[in-house]
Amino acid sequence: SASCYLWSLYQTKYYRLLLEEQTERAAMISTAKSNLLKVILSHRSNRFFSLPSFKKGEFRIPSHNSNKVCTPDDAVSLISANDTICVSGFVGQGSPDLLLKALADRYERECNEGVPEGGLKDLTVLFGGGPGDWDYRGLNYLAKIPSGNNINEQSTAAAKSMVKRAIGGHYGQVPLLGNLATSNQIEAWTLPMGSISRMIRAQATHSPGHITTVGLGTYVDPTPGIGVGGAANELALASPLHQELVTKISIGFGPTADAMKADYLMYKALPIQVAIIRATTADSSGNLSFEHESLLCDQRIIAAAAANSGGVVLAQVKRICETGSLPSRAVGVPGAMVDCVCVVEESEHDVYHPMSYTKRSDPVLYGKIRSPVEDVPKMQLNERKIIARRASFALKPGKVINLGIGLPEGIASVAGEEGQLQYVTLTTEPGVFGGLPASGKEFGPSSNADALVEMNEMFDFYDGGGLDMCFLGAAQISPQGDVNVSRMSAEKLIGPGGFIDISQSTRNISFLCTFTAKGLDIDCDGAEGKIKILKEGKIKKFVNQVYERTFSGEEAVRRGQKVYYVTERGVFRRTASHDVIELIEIAPGVDLQKEILDQMEFEPIISPNLKQMDERIFRHEKMEIELFGSLKDRVTYHEGDHVIFIDLTGISLASEDEVRWLGRSLDLILHPITKERGPVDAIVNYDGFDCKSGLEEAYADAVEALSSRHYKSVKRYSFNAFRRAKLKTMASVEALNAKSLFREWDEDNTGSLSPLQLRGGVREHFGIRLKQAELDTLCKDGVTLRNFTDILLEVMSKFE
Repeated sequence: SASCYLWSLYQTKYYRLLLEEQTERAAMISTAKSNLLKVILSHRSNRFFSLPSFKKGEFRIPSHNSNKVCTPDDAVSLISANDTICVSGFVGQGSPDLLLKALADRYERECNEGVPEGGLKDLTVLFGGGPGDWDYRGLNYLAKIPSGNNINEQSTAAAKSMVKRAIGGHYGQVPLLGNLATSNQIEAWTLPMGSISRMIRAQATHSPGHITTVGLGTYVDPTPGIGVGGAANELALASPLHQELVTKISIGFGPTADAMKADYLMYKALPIQVAIIRATTADSSGNLSFEHESLLCDQRIIAAAAANSGGVVLAQVKRICETGSLPSRAVGVPGAMVDCVCVVEESEHDVYHPMSYTKRSDPVLYGKIRSPVEDVPKMQLNERKIIARRASFALKPGKVINLGIGLPEGIASVAGEEGQLQYVTLTTEPGVFGGLPASGKEFGPSSNADALVEMNEMFDFYDGGGLDMCFLGAAQISPQGDVNVSRMSAEKLIGPGGFIDISQSTRNISFLCTFTAKGLDIDCDGAEGKIKILKEGKIKKFVNQVYERTFSGEEAVRRGQKVYYVTERGVFRRTASHDVIELIEIAPGVDLQKEILDQMEFEPIISPNLKQMDERIFRHEKMEIELFGSLKDRVTYHEGDHVIFIDLTGISLASEDEVRWLGRSLDLILHPITKERGPVDAIVNYDGFDCKSGLEEAYADAVEALSSRHYKSVKRYSFNAFRRAKLKTMASVEALNAKSLFREWDEDNTGSLSPLQLRGGVREHFGIRLKQAELDTLCKDGVTLRNFTDILLEVMSKFE
């Protein structure tokens, strides 16, 4: 039955290829189909042809559900030379290793058996997170060239690697594939992970590609003198595909389209012949569920792209269930998209189907149970914690944040230690909202996550401005504020991951790095509140020119982004006021000339208002950051409407004394207002408010006392609804105080606001997310103090 099912797949693929006029590949499939049919007939000839006679109805075809379960060898036999393979997985999570290993074994068998030029050759591998174990598993399995050649050395001209080209977002954990690229044995590109994710989705819908501003001004930009279109080696630059893969286009909108043209990059959608994906459970019809997977790594859109390209979908699972037993809402990929299901034997789960390369299984990371909050690890007081502490000053309640890998991971620990973690939403690019992101080689999932979405959906959210702030690492920083994280030398390929998508779509950005690397030694005893540099590292981070521009400081200024560079001894920023970065803070105990300026390859601007970094950063004790300010600052009265807004965000009452404090404080604030004008209409924000068990009656009594003395009516809202209700009462020039707002948003003192500055200010101050079309309309004549009030009133009109 397995052979017959395989033959039917060959038949389907044959006709699909004919429709696409791929005659050469169709002929190859036809030959394989004929050979397989001979095998089937030879094994079954006696059963089929020795029957003496047939009765009426004997020719009726039996009706049974198809069984898509097959061996890994049978599944990978469907892959042909020149196919484009798309593989799911993210860094160390969710790699379909059984199928990847079977594919590598097939290649080696064909090489050893003398199949011409290895048989399986010239594959294109497309991936986002690049699943791998930093050694030999994951996509490293595919780094194969004919036996007798070492992949770390230049192969002979006659030797053919199994892979012809690789297009990926991150190669750090797949060094064997990266070595083939750096030795110029395969064509290779490194592209933004979010753009690759949407390239795949574009192919599923037969769109020409993914169009975005992500990548402009970086090495991915194909404009001569700016970037190389993501090409990672000479073979890629010389490839015919290179001229099509990333192209720069101009698009205009509205009746004056020519005058309002803007630049975009289009990442070409590529036909996908083979999808190799992983799930937890499958039924024999191919329906897949993901209950033990820590992430959703775009399996559904990868499967859809392959199915709609006339390709095949190969799925690896750890267990099989009866057809129809999976609840429909639990099915992540419908069986209609899946061609083959390969089940990993339980004895081999640790080898071919662990949750990740560092953990066999973790129900906290795949969301089955929650761990105690007290499990958040506390960092030692060293340069990593100092940097994380300084960066955490930017955290504000209700904000949505992305933390990069490496130094930024420390911010989660500091936020947990300072009691800030519960008031912000941390996210990771593979699709996790909330919780505490895992660190190191486990990066990707989160403990105690609130929600999990597909990676392409998360990047939709990021690119649309969903992030309030991000904290990312930096390997090199140039005078203009350019940042390199994607490649440090010709010998090692890394890639940007989601860095470009995140850094170009977020208004508030902090780059974190030590001032020097490779040998840096500091002394911070935690008592004096200062730092001593005992030994400098061998490598300077602030250089005249970055090796590869992963982030453009000039582009950030054009977009109106707030950009900071945080180190253990100083803080810099990039603004439109200067062409180079500006030093705005220096650590106590640090010598400006010797330990900052002499350790840079260029001279920064020194702020005339140079400040000292907060001494609390360098002490052992908790910093006790005032995340919420004073209660008086939380109460806003609008005289014209006689409405009072009370913001209780994040306030936690743990005793009757604290309940009495809240009631007494609000009574003192409200008394002068209600004494003069009578009871007010109150609107209260309860988002994140907590009253401990046992205090409900005392709190109810306090609220009742306030209501009887001061309130005419009370409405209670969550965070965004509260801000919008408050906004309705502010739609006047006097209430808006437009001049003050303009000065606050015009951080560069240029006298005008960029579209991104306007969008960020409106969102941060009013909680309104402007659509691109609305932004274009508002900014068509520029944004200056002269027309700023009218623009704000137009925004306010949406809520009248």
